[in-house]
Amino acid sequence: MKPTDLAFSQALGLRPAPPGAAHLLELPIGDRVRNHIGTMHAAAQFALAEAASAACLQRDFPALDGHVFAVVRGAELKYRQAATDTLLAFAEPDAFTREHLVNDLATRTRSVATVLVELKDAAGNVSFSGRFEWFIARAAPAP
Repeated sequence: MKPTDLAFSQALGLRPAPPGAAHLLELPIGDRVRNHIGTMHAAAQFALAEAASAACLQRDFPALDGHVFAVVRGAELKYRQAATDTLLAFAEPDAFTREHLVNDLATRTRSVATVLVELKDAAGNVSFSGRFEWFIARAAPAP
């Protein structure tokens, strides 16, 4: 399942990036994600970033899709400046995850993955940066 297929993501207005884009997801500014001062709500930015980290794992480790159970275990984040326009979500696994995740899950039943995320507006201004730690376990085989 894609992160944009979740009802919560749809309620917020998350959408996939256009084909060929460098970013993974987008979140347009609008009434449902605006806070009391007219900028994008911190919770909406967090939801976009978390969804982008999931989309990153699906993009970079396609062989694991449907064969693992994954949940966010922790996050470190910083809001850098107010977001007043559509946000674009960029994400990459850290070097250790990129090098070891597939082998770890081939030899063990569980592992941890770290994904680095930045949210930027169209002008490239960074409003959010974070690192999401995922707990990943091999899924039980279907009966």
